[in-house]
This record gives sequence, structure tokens and C-alpha cells, in this order.
Amino acid sequence: MIKKRYTAFLVDDSEDDRLFMQLILKRSSKLVVIGEARDGQEAIDYLKGEGVFSNRQIYPMPDVLLLDLKMPGKNGYDVLQWLKTQSFNDLTVVVVSGSWLAEDISKSLALGAHGYFKKTSVKEEQEVMVHGIENILKEHRLES
Repeated sequence: MIKKRYTAFLVDDSEDDRLFMQLILKRSSKLVVIGEARDGQEAIDYLKGEGVFSNRQIYPMPDVLLLDLKMPGKNGYDVLQWLKTQSFNDLTVVVVSGSWLAEDISKSLALGAHGYFKKTSVKEEQEVMVHGIENILKEHRLES
């Protein structure tokens, strides 16, 4: 089912990068940020609905997880590996990383990420990223 608006959950250890992504996503009429996590473990706890995140009225499941790779503790790869053991069929996962290394891209996609974008400060590239995330969401929703 194609929705008019999609909910996004940000996972990044950098507060600046999370704020930056919030600002980038505000340019989209189709994406709204509903929450954020500072590391992989907090993201897993949110997705599991455990602890402080147990109330799904307050902490709903997102449509898309925007995931950084390089974080202390549980990193993005750990989250991707954990997600492979879960059945969140409607959850779209897009990696947004500072890395443009081929091995990071291929490993992320092999672990189940639906897309991969490099963090950027160039406005035109940010617009391409937002449209890319929207398109990945539409395609993944049609397949599910």
C-alpha cells in the first residue's frame, strides 16, 4: 500500500548528524521523523518496543529506519544483522553513512538494507537522497 506520508526513525551517534537529517527530511512532504536513537542498542530496544519504548502509542513502529554504520557499541551492521533474525517485513532500512567505501555499501546491502546513501552537505545531493529514500519506500511497500 502506498502511503501519503512515511514515518522515519533516525539512528546516528552524532547529535549534529541527527539534527542535520531532521532538517534535510523537513524538505520532504512525504517523510516525517518520529524518533531517533544514539546507537544500535537503543534502536533495537525501540524496534522491539522494550523498556521505555513499550508504549506503541507514544513510540510507534516507523516505516523507514535511517541507519548510520559507524557507531560505538552496537553499530549499524549489528542492527542489520539483528534485523535479519526478526520479521519486520514492512520496515524499510536505508543506510545513511559518511562512508563511500564499496565494502561498506555491499556489506550493508548483503545484510538486508534496502538502500545506501552517503551523508552530504551539498543541497542538490540531499534532494537526490530524499527522493531516493521516498522511491525506495514506495518500491518496498509495493513488494511487501
